[in-house]
Amino acid sequence: MQVGLRMPDLSILGNQAPFTGNSIRTALTEFSECLMPGATIVRADDSFSPDMVFVLGSTAVESSDVPLWRLSGTNWSGGLRAEEAADGKTWNEEWPVGGMIAALLAANEAFKAVIRRLDLRQRSDRVFFEPIRDCHWGFGEIPVPENALDLGRTDLVSAGAITQACLFALTRIPRVQMRGRTFDDDITDISNLNRNMLTLVADIGTAKVDVVSGRCGPGIFIEGVPHRFPGLDANAGLARRVLVGVDDIPSRWSAQRAAPEWVGVSGTSHFSVSSSAHLPGQPCSGCLHPTDDPDGANPIPTVSFVSFWAGLAMAVRLVREALGAAYPSDRQHLWLTPLRLDQPRAAMWLPVPAVRHCPVRCEASKLFANAT
Repeated sequence: MQVGLRMPDLSILGNQAPFTGNSIRTALTEFSECLMPGATIVRADDSFSPDMVFVLGSTAVESSDVPLWRLSGTNWSGGLRAEEAADGKTWNEEWPVGGMIAALLAANEAFKAVIRRLDLRQRSDRVFFEPIRDCHWGFGEIPVPENALDLGRTDLVSAGAITQACLFALTRIPRVQMRGRTFDDDITDISNLNRNMLTLVADIGTAKVDVVSGRCGPGIFIEGVPHRFPGLDANAGLARRVLVGVDDIPSRWSAQRAAPEWVGVSGTSHFSVSSSAHLPGQPCSGCLHPTDDPDGANPIPTVSFVSFWAGLAMAVRLVREALGAAYPSDRQHLWLTPLRLDQPRAAMWLPVPAVRHCPVRCEASKLFANAT
């Protein structure tokens, strides 16, 4: 992907890790090819010939010979519309979740435009890659805090793609505060660059926990623990809130067993996201995923920006928990297939039923087994 920017060099507000500097356009162009080798970010002049255009808010723009969408949003939701579908709305919210949703919708369209040039193994899969003309989606509107948001002590299992996406989102929340640890023994590889949102090309060969601990910025302090969480003694003492951003199901079970209170879990598979939250007494992540993937299923294939959807969903759950606005039990689990969010079943909010043979043996599963 090559990106051309037509924008004034406005001042950066707040923390925008991994970018540094005082102005937006300069920061972005200076990071050209620092995020992914060969992926440039340039100031677009008349010679720049795009394949698609994205316009923010109500910005005036000349008609285009290529597909053009307007992005807009609220504090908690984001939208995308083809230029001829509607006029743009002025966008001035400070809260960043809606902006990230709109950016993800744009990433979807860029990816699909490339895939449509290829022959698909299954012709029926073409429906996933058709362009969206009009879509607005969100995590549910609640009042945003006027003062600092203190997320307290929060531990993170993994320092990979989902966790980095979650922290990428959290660091952009105004006046946020959080302390915690992240557990991971992995080293940054070039294959991680397309989805690890806090990682730069220069970080190849660096421990992922060191990348995370060094990039979160003011207000969020993360201590890197350079080994896998299942190797810990379960009595080592996890924080009151735990974020689990791993696709490996047994690792989710281990974290759930050791967690003292609230657990937020996100994972990916192919083009879909699973995100849930669990309190003591509720059906746990073992009830939601009671069996491991079959042998040979790992690594699970996914596409890069789906990891960001998973991390953003997990960040929103943590924020809502801290604000006392957790989702009700009938929305304990979100199954999201974001490529076609204009379709009615692309996002499904679901309860989590207790299961008799929960591998975690949570209290909800024991009560269910005794009752039946």
